[in-house]
Amino acid sequence: MADLPPDPTVLGVKLAHLLAGAAGGLARSLTRPGGSPLRHLSTAVVGTIVAGYCTPAGAAFAARYLASPEISPASFEGMVGFVLGLIGMSLCDALMRWARIWRDGPPPTLPPLFK
Repeated sequence: MADLPPDPTVLGVKLAHLLAGAAGGLARSLTRPGGSPLRHLSTAVVGTIVAGYCTPAGAAFAARYLASPEISPASFEGMVGFVLGLIGMSLCDALMRWARIWRDGPPPTLPPLFK
């Protein structure tokens, strides 16, 4: 039996993950009204990068809790890549805000849940 050809990669990242992330980033950008073409492009690029590098870990984590025999592993990775592309810019924004807060002093403590 012949071996399956390896998945195409770009800089060591699966091309399918990059495409799913680009589609997710573009979808996020287009759902927000206004903005320049540069903003749309940068959102898609950030979604591509986040999905490209985080999909393997995210898919393994999500497969543990959401796995279904009807969904192939490749489809599952594509779905996770798309979702990571959608939330990639938001994740980066949150990390940048957290880094600024941490730079200016320790992070604020959360109020207690129960008094």
